[in-house]
Amino acid sequence: MSAKVHYLTPQPEPIGHFLRIGSTGHHQLETLHSRGRLPVNRVVAEAASLKAQSELLRSLRNGGAEITLDTRIAELSEPGSYVPSAQWLASADKTRPMIPRDFSGDNSRRIAAQVAACAVTNGVQRVLVPSHFVVDAGSRWWQIDLQLCADLRQALDETGGGNIRTDYCLITSYGTLREPEQRRAFLAGLRDLPFENLWLRISDFGADATSAAVRRYISAVTDFHGLERPLVADYTGGLAGLAVMAFGATGVIAHGVSEKERFDVRPWRGPRKPGGGGQTGRVYFPALDRYFKIDEARALMDARGARPLLACEDRDCCPRGTEDTFNDPKAHFITQRLTQLDDLSDTPEHRRVSRFLDFHLASADRRARQAAKLDTGIPGMKLALQKTSIRLDRMRDVLGNLDQTMGREHSRSLSLRQHPNRGRKTEGRG
Repeated sequence: MSAKVHYLTPQPEPIGHFLRIGSTGHHQLETLHSRGRLPVNRVVAEAASLKAQSELLRSLRNGGAEITLDTRIAELSEPGSYVPSAQWLASADKTRPMIPRDFSGDNSRRIAAQVAACAVTNGVQRVLVPSHFVVDAGSRWWQIDLQLCADLRQALDETGGGNIRTDYCLITSYGTLREPEQRRAFLAGLRDLPFENLWLRISDFGADATSAAVRRYISAVTDFHGLERPLVADYTGGLAGLAVMAFGATGVIAHGVSEKERFDVRPWRGPRKPGGGGQTGRVYFPALDRYFKIDEARALMDARGARPLLACEDRDCCPRGTEDTFNDPKAHFITQRLTQLDDLSDTPEHRRVSRFLDFHLASADRRARQAAKLDTGIPGMKLALQKTSIRLDRMRDVLGNLDQTMGREHSRSLSLRQHPNRGRKTEGRG
């Protein structure tokens, strides 16, 4: 049983969290929810999967969860991610990915009206404005997406969706995010648009980010604090995601259950490859900040000295230890991730960096050093463990230095609880 927290100062603003359901695996999530192992209050559902996932969404909604609609327009507009069966827009050509011409003239308002109708019909509380991957602020998609934002807000207001909030998702590359002139251009375009939260889905960034990448991401994202709206680190997880939260670069995080913790646009850009499908079973080791395939994880835990070092010690998560971890890796993952986020949320904002560095990161660094000495008998495993140890050691040094450089008075992203109601305004383009 955890001790009740008593605050002698104002209660800290909680870290926001969105769970992406994804197009597959919802039956497992239904089971988790029915067992009380999916205690989330904000989920993101994909438009093409709403019917198949209706039971899960109904259960989540009845439990008080907020449903966000993701139209997946970005994926439907790229050759490598386009799937005809996922094209749910009635007016779209289902034989090809969408192109800029499909959004020109009255088409933008027509698409916005279809999105609004879907949102109202399915009773969602929030919609991600249809947006695309933009190479930079000079991309043709950029101006199209800004117009879609205004058109969607108007369409929602006109079709009974005035209380449905809109969020904007900026999808770009890590390289573009690092360019100050691009950040200024993005800020200028977004400033007067009617949306509530800004989601940042950045290619080549996520759970496996290097220490240097995490530091640069934090520094770059701080510029967006000038919008005075909550920022969401989309497709981000692991200690990299916790670092972004601890430093206040964003106040919200979004990811899936053992997936969607990193974004890479490269597969989108070329022809779609045949085959594919979901990931094979993986087990999350918070002590190492990484996953291993089931067979690798079993071999790792069978190594001498591994269980006291790496086994789940949370009896509310895995009461029978490693056996429960392997039998239900998704339940183990979501419990551990929420525990990490809850710990930082309960920590006052001015102490979150030190809590992250001295508790979360230091513990992982220490255990990774010890794990690097384990002998599993699997070729390549020792090298993987050594690389993990080096990565965490460097992250501890780099982020410790960033803490000293930034100081305690740096700006922080707003939390969801602090947001202005800009997602329901109708001013702007139109």
